[in-house]
Amino acid sequence: MTTVSDSGGTDNYMARVSTIGAAFAALLLTGPLVAQATPEEGASARTDTPLPVVGAVAAQSASGGSLSRFDEVLHGVWRIDGGTVAYWSVRHRPTDEDPRSLTSEAHKLRGGSANLTRPPGFTETSLAARETGELYPVLLDETTETCLCTNVTEMGLNDARAQDVSDGWQLVYAVFPELPDEVTTVDMHVDGFGAILPDVPVQDGPLPEPQVSADQWVASGQGWPTPPPAEEISRAADARTLGAVWTLAERSGTTDGSVAQRDSGDVRQIDVAADVLFEFDKYDITPRADQALDHVAEQIGDAQVSSATIVGHTDGQGTEAYNQTLSEQRAQSVEAELSRRLPDVDFTVEGRGWHEPIASNDTEQGRALNRRVTITLEGVANQEGGR
Repeated sequence: MTTVSDSGGTDNYMARVSTIGAAFAALLLTGPLVAQATPEEGASARTDTPLPVVGAVAAQSASGGSLSRFDEVLHGVWRIDGGTVAYWSVRHRPTDEDPRSLTSEAHKLRGGSANLTRPPGFTETSLAARETGELYPVLLDETTETCLCTNVTEMGLNDARAQDVSDGWQLVYAVFPELPDEVTTVDMHVDGFGAILPDVPVQDGPLPEPQVSADQWVASGQGWPTPPPAEEISRAADARTLGAVWTLAERSGTTDGSVAQRDSGDVRQIDVAADVLFEFDKYDITPRADQALDHVAEQIGDAQVSSATIVGHTDGQGTEAYNQTLSEQRAQSVEAELSRRLPDVDFTVEGRGWHEPIASNDTEQGRALNRRVTITLEGVANQEGGR
């Protein structure tokens, strides 16, 4: 494994880090991933153990006219009791236009938008296993409404100190479901913005030391956040509504792409584009929706379930109250059509308004994806793949 030494040097660094250019490699080498704290700063003693490096990427995200760039260095992925933990260092790359380093504001976009995370954390990080064709998302503890990962709201509390002790680098962590024994490498999707590190080895050895509280701010080189106990990991995995492990395959059920199906274990989720089902701002089913609804009814029948949940979703335009009502009305319209085709299936109807977007509402393409009706089936028979 490649390491970064206390002086910022590397052993075979460029041979291992094939995902970054020479300019970014030079940036990393001039910004060592170790703490430089002095005793009078009150910082905890840094570890003398070199930080391992298995890969590095540069990432960026934007909102409106503001662009934020990030440097990320992965230290490793380890098996732990009941799950898997990844450690990596991240910093916001200061520029002349944007001099911030580890501020919550700079990291808010990369923190994820999962509805169950308060405060937001690195919820869009995931591990993909090619051996099993499965995706392992960051676990969410639905009892506390937080992710089992570093929360980005803690990243701005010690911004000046971060610059002093670690050149702006903070060590973060995320916990994932337990990997099967046959999975020896994973592709790590670092931040949900396309930063991917391939072929990351999964380690069975002990976690690096010193382990420190996961609730505190940790400068890179000053410790490793301790993952939660196996019971907490298991509770979060069991409570995951769509399952803790997802299949990588996603199939489109119709030639026009109006129906998309995702399977995870014995749960099947079918998304139907609202623009096919309804006229804009309406909830009456259109004649052109027949093909999509016939296909959905066929999929429900093949799943051999006795019940299903229908949830309406809207985009971010209009008022919250209006969108909530519209989402409920659209779900009811779909329920009426499917009940006519499947009289033996018991349907439950809900509306979520604009509260569960799957794309940005800043573009028409994103708003079109958010306008949908989702049918969720549990206890699907004869499922292939997933757990």
